Amino acid sequence: MEELRSLKNFKPSRFKAEGSIYKSRFADSAVFFVNNLRHTKWRWYGEPFDLIDWQEQIIRDLFGIVRRHDECRQFRTAYVEIPKKQGKSELAAAVALLLTCTDAERGGEIYGCASDRSQASIVFDVAVHMIDQFPAFKKFMNLNIAQKRMTFTPLDSFYQVLSADAYTKHGLNAHGVIFDELHALPDRRLFDVMTKGSGDAREQPLHFIITTAGVDRNSICWEMH
Repeated sequence: MEELRSLKNFKPSRFKAEGSIYKSRFADSAVFFVNNLRHTKWRWYGEPFDLIDWQEQIIRDLFGIVRRHDECRQFRTAYVEIPKKQGKSELAAAVALLLTCTDAERGGEIYGCASDRSQASIVFDVAVHMIDQFPAFKKFMNLNIAQKRMTFTPLDSFYQVLSADAYTKHGLNAHGVIFDELHALPDRRLFDVMTKGSGDAREQPLHFIITTAGVDRNSICWEMH
């Protein structure tokens, strides 16, 4: 595995709450895992996923800033708005794998969502190619490509792409939700189902929302922006 490369002069987010602390070992573990993943596209295929500064800032803030009293994550929602061709799908796939494989959440349910199943499958497919290049974890992963589902057997946790009509499926117990291209959602039904109540039974659910900018100022994306 690759050695840990740390962000120089890292400072926790200014949104760290008064009752929270930064646990470097939690952040280091998350960064170490991601840095041992490999890129899946074009001429970078097979190259180590060395987090650049803004990416590492996000990972360290999300996984390293915890509540003092129980060491559960402070941040439950991350909204990441970036331009096209900046590695959006790769970062989202890395977060999905972190939640599925390294979060010690037995029976964790991680869902991939977007405006349609095809869009949500993009991040899942990237995650599959990352796992294919990570033998230490691949041997513990059951892949069902047809159903767009991967299961990490030591924890019986899974990452599942949801269909476009997921807003009709109440009762999910999400440990993590990966939202891709939020700006393309036609309405807020899917967003509300997946972010309001679906993770109430979890100690530290995370909604990771990553999108390029939209133009509709009446959309859920503009609301989050």
